[in-house]
This record gives sequence, structure tokens and C-alpha cells, in this order.
Amino acid sequence: MVKINLPVDSTFLSEVIHEGLLQYLSNDRSFSKAFSEAINKIPKDKKLTLSGNDISMIKKIRGKENLRIGFPEQLLQLLDDKYSNEVIYERVKDKENYTNLLSVDFIKELLECEGLNDVRIEDFSLILKKGEVVIGRKEITAPQILKVDRYTGYTSLETEFVSSQLTLYISKEIALLFLLGIYSSFITTFRQQQQAYHYFLFFSPDEILKLLSEPGNVIRKYFLVKDAVMEKLATILGKSTSNELLLLEILLSVELQELMDREQLDKISLVLFKIAPEGQTYKIYEQIPITIFRNPNFYQIVDKYFRDPQEFCRKLSEALAPDKTIFRALASLNTRNKFSEADNVLRAVQELYRFIILGDAQGWFGFVRELWDCYSKLANSSDKRESNRAREYFKVLRDLAFV
Repeated sequence: MVKINLPVDSTFLSEVIHEGLLQYLSNDRSFSKAFSEAINKIPKDKKLTLSGNDISMIKKIRGKENLRIGFPEQLLQLLDDKYSNEVIYERVKDKENYTNLLSVDFIKELLECEGLNDVRIEDFSLILKKGEVVIGRKEITAPQILKVDRYTGYTSLETEFVSSQLTLYISKEIALLFLLGIYSSFITTFRQQQQAYHYFLFFSPDEILKLLSEPGNVIRKYFLVKDAVMEKLATILGKSTSNELLLLEILLSVELQELMDREQLDKISLVLFKIAPEGQTYKIYEQIPITIFRNPNFYQIVDKYFRDPQEFCRKLSEALAPDKTIFRALASLNTRNKFSEADNVLRAVQELYRFIILGDAQGWFGFVRELWDCYSKLANSSDKRESNRAREYFKVLRDLAFV
């Protein structure tokens, strides 16, 4: 058992390191096995670019010009002697350094490092000193994304560090856990009004505490469900601004409930992080809790009004899918080509959320009313696209009426 003196809380720092630790534990305590598996999880078309501050380590090499070494290069040097200063100098001079954390080539280099198989996670602590914070040992300057919490996770009024600027250092073991945590939790990146947003999905602090005492095969079951949630979220995030729609698509997913049933898991609790670059660092924009049940409580409510709750959820999930009219109408809200019925659709989804989450029957009637208004607005339109959408809204109402 690894003894960790690092708070399990809702900070990004804690979440990403513990996520990596769970990946390590579920892969037989082997970094090689964990990183080999991680290669298949990294999206080929996405980037998580290092901050400018992450490549500001300066070293002098035998009279040559100064060399700026980034976080990935520092880690490679700690794991394998073949990455001498001279070797790194030639690479960086030719601009072959790593600036994207989501680099398959970087993982392949890690896997080839002689020292990777010798790295084992032992007890580690978070230590606050004057001017710095150290997790494990002081070997690498932590990348900026690990500082996104502004240290709120481990500062208290009883210390002298409340208003201090602290530099965060980590050991190579923690650096490897951080990378595993990133690869395991990264969902997608999208741009909106020239701003990039990164989404990550972690286990909740309560779930982490429970999983740390479970054997590796049980942890892998939870990761199986979490990966399925991430796949579903990847199809939604960045295409709609409605958190209600996002949560409904997850909670109504019969496929996820069937997966939970197959793996014999009663509940899984997650936290979705939305993070964006801000200058030379990052900022957390949202943290959304997501809890999925094997037998959702709202089934009991749905059962009062519909013959087959599971079929009801399946139909609703299909109606809310990203390629269907309801989703496209919501996605149009902040565009120049906003659908004329978009506001009604937004209210419909909010009413449905009220029905599913709060168990308020009036929410269901509100959903039906707003969708009927969408149909009424478009039914007699001379625009073929609008009349087609009208028929789709009517089909949703008709299909749900006979469940």
C-alpha cells in the first residue's frame, strides 16, 4: 500500500495526480504497462500545449548559448542518461522539443527510457517551504496546469503562505502520475471566440478514496465506465452551451446503465473540469459533478407515467443526440443562424431536466408544451428546412406518447 500525504479533494492538482495513481495501481503498478495503454487513449487531432513558463528552464552547455529545456525534456533526462545536455541541445536547436503534452511520440520515448521500469511509487508527501511547494522530491519544476488551483487546496490561514507566491516542484514519480492522469482524463478541446477550452473528467474525491483501497481489477471496472462516459461527452462538448443537455444525455443513457449492470457497479461519481489558458497559466471555468446510477432514482418517477422506463430513456436519449434537431437547435443559440424555435427548445430541455433530476411531473408537461410550440411555429413555414424540423419535433412527441 502506498502512503500518500496529499489531500484527496476537488482541486485539479489532487484530481489529476490521484487519477494517475489509480491508473498505475490498475496496471499492476507498472508505468510501462500504464503508458502503453495510454497511447490508445490520446486523441490524434487535439493538443494540450505547454505554457510559455513551462519551457523557461535555462542551462548552459560548455560555452554554447543558453538552452531552454521544457518539462518533457527534464523528465526524459531524469529517466535516461542518453538524454545528455548536448543531445537535448541539438534537439531543441532544431525545434524538436515537445510543447504538446498529448504527444504519442513523447510517450514512445518515455517507454524507451531505461529508467522507466525502475520507477516505483513509494510514500510521498506535500511539503510547504519558504517560497516553494514540493511533492515527493524537488526534481522538476511542475508544469503550469498543475498550478491552476492557485494553491487553494493546501493553503490555510494557520500558515505563513496565504499570500505568498510559491514555486511547485515535483519528483519524476509524481511527473509520471501527472501525465497518466492527463491522458486518462482528457476528453477534448474546442475553440470559442478565439479561446481554447480543455475538458477533463475525473473520479470524485469520494470515489477516489474508495478506489484507493480496491484491488486493480475493480479499479479497471470503474475506468471502463468512466471511459464510456468520456466518449459520450466528447460528442457533445463544444457543440452546445447547455449543461442540462449534457447531463441529460449522460443520465438517460441506457448503454451506460447496461454497462454499469454488466460490471455490477451500483454508482459512479465523477467531476467534469473545464479549463482554459490564461496568459502564461490556466484558469478553471467550471466544475460539474456527474453521478451515474445502475438503477437511477428517476426510473421510479418515470414508471408512474410510462409503461417501460428504459425504453422511455432510450427514446429520449435518441431525441437529444448531437445529430438530431433538438441538439442542433440548442447549438444555434449563440450563432448568427439561430433557429427561430431555439429559445423554446432551451426551455424544453430545462423542463425535461426538472422532470428527470427533481422528479417534478410539471417538468414533463413543460417539455411537451415547449416542443409542441416548436412544431406550431414551423409547421406552416415555406422554408423547407423549418418544415422538416417541425416534422421531427412532432415525431419526438409521437414516439414518446406510445412508450
